[in-house]
Amino acid sequence: MLSNIPPFRMVGNLYFVGEHRASSHMIDTGDGLILIDVGYEETADIVIESLEILGYRVEDVKYILLSHGHYDHSDGVPKIVARSGAKVFMFREDNKYLKGFTPDVYFKDGDVIKLGNTEILVLHTPGHTEGVASFFFNVEENGQTLRAAMFGGAGTNQLRKAWMNKYNCAYRLRNDFFHSLDRLRKEHVDVFVGNHVGQNKTEQKRELSLTQSENPFIDPTEWGKFLDKCERSLWKAIEKDRREAFVTYAHRGASEYCPENTFVSFYQGVAMGANGIETDVRRTKDGVLVLFHDEDLTRVCEEEGRIKDYTLEELQQFTVKKNGLCDKIVTLEDFLQHFAWRNLTFAIELKDPNVEKDTADLLRKYDMVKKTVVTSFKFDYIKAFKEYAPEFRVGRLIKASDITDQTIADLRSIGADEICPSAQGLTAEQVKNWHYEGFNVRAWGLTQENMKSAYDAGIDGTTANFPDLLLDYIKQCTPEEA
Repeated sequence: MLSNIPPFRMVGNLYFVGEHRASSHMIDTGDGLILIDVGYEETADIVIESLEILGYRVEDVKYILLSHGHYDHSDGVPKIVARSGAKVFMFREDNKYLKGFTPDVYFKDGDVIKLGNTEILVLHTPGHTEGVASFFFNVEENGQTLRAAMFGGAGTNQLRKAWMNKYNCAYRLRNDFFHSLDRLRKEHVDVFVGNHVGQNKTEQKRELSLTQSENPFIDPTEWGKFLDKCERSLWKAIEKDRREAFVTYAHRGASEYCPENTFVSFYQGVAMGANGIETDVRRTKDGVLVLFHDEDLTRVCEEEGRIKDYTLEELQQFTVKKNGLCDKIVTLEDFLQHFAWRNLTFAIELKDPNVEKDTADLLRKYDMVKKTVVTSFKFDYIKAFKEYAPEFRVGRLIKASDITDQTIADLRSIGADEICPSAQGLTAEQVKNWHYEGFNVRAWGLTQENMKSAYDAGIDGTTANFPDLLLDYIKQCTPEEA
């Protein structure tokens, strides 16, 4: 089985032994071989045969260094280890991606892996995955010492929301990616080694090396240009997500037109085209979770008393009223029975203390983990919820003017994925800063006056009492998708 890219020496003691779909590189240290990535299970034989074509044996492989845990870099490990007995190195954070083996050694940031005449500096540069490793080492070419490097995870498709939601990855990986790029830019690199062949044009450079005297892999400008390209790619992904995956939450349903937090309001919001529903959770006197925004009944039911002072049976005697319509107060479980199966995104706001466990248990019961974000104006509420149910995404509702560095630090400390600023006065610069920090940005307090400016600022979603009007504006902004 021959590779569609013949194995060849790139520069110094560095060789390419992979193929189009999955790169693999070999370093001859003089005291055994190091492989960086080994590709798919079905292409491991290509790596083995490539070594033999170059005059080496797979039995001479001492170390396998994995740039990250994705299958196109790691699935071939068991087959090669079975032949060589090589030790496998990787960052522990990527264990969840592996199939059929456990690494022998887990990297620590700043480790130097030594074998024979080669020392490889390992930097932790997460983003593409949680455990991306980037490698730096010297090679000798024509009496000159050059520094070679691989950015271990440069792709940004895995930082799109669809991917992150499917695999339950934290949105903060986007911020990790930005910080990794900033860190890598500080390193001088003469030879850029592609994690995939397209990154450094491996095959084209091989062809050039056959006809020109200068080694095309030696280019001190290529590293920085590639990192800049990676940053542009992530910003494009964030903008594409915000356009294609924008969530218009019917705020307490279509509450501009219907009694809020009732079935008539929720169904009206969905009928208008909303792809999300936002609602509020409180607890009754007898411990039942109901959907109600205010602490008391006065504004929407024209009754006296607080939700927590009534049993559910007593509350069912009241109605929520608006525009000549009325409907009953809804329990969280009844709501989930009717809506959890729908292709919608849900924002659940905690309005009372000590409701996080029961809320989480109900959301788990209806398989809501991947389609729900739990929010509150009270940081302690979402902190408690995240501690009890870490698999859920949580977000903080807060006035945009009140967001400080400490706000960001607090949200990071609990692993929050979303920041929810007020819409009034929101700027594109603020939203970009929060995107850089790795947060999904969902606005609240939308009015017909600030609706356009909030959307234009680049937010990822918003609650709207009037989802029909917001959706009309979004269609005007993206006529080709209307």
